[in-house]
Amino acid sequence: MLLAILLLPAVSNAAVYVYEVVTEESTFNTASKLPPDAFLMYNGGEDIIYQLKLVQVYPSNQLEQAIRDYNLEEQNVSSLPRTTIDNRTIRRRPFYWWR
Repeated sequence: MLLAILLLPAVSNAAVYVYEVVTEESTFNTASKLPPDAFLMYNGGEDIIYQLKLVQVYPSNQLEQAIRDYNLEEQNVSSLPRTTIDNRTIRRRPFYWWR
């Protein structure tokens, strides 16, 4: 019971995050209910994330609005002009973007 009470504020403060993600091959926007640190820790994909930029935060009940605002329709992704990573001294993040 006490655990449920302690977890309730975390659940009630949930949000939808819109990110700009830069990988070696692409740059795109996506929406997620995972905060930035959890988003980066989510493994299981192919592209290494070089940069992650938080673009906007919506209340948790506005996922559909975020999807409409950023044209993320079908696959929760909206391609952006590719950001080149010329400086190979940039420390790449050791986590993967899922597909």
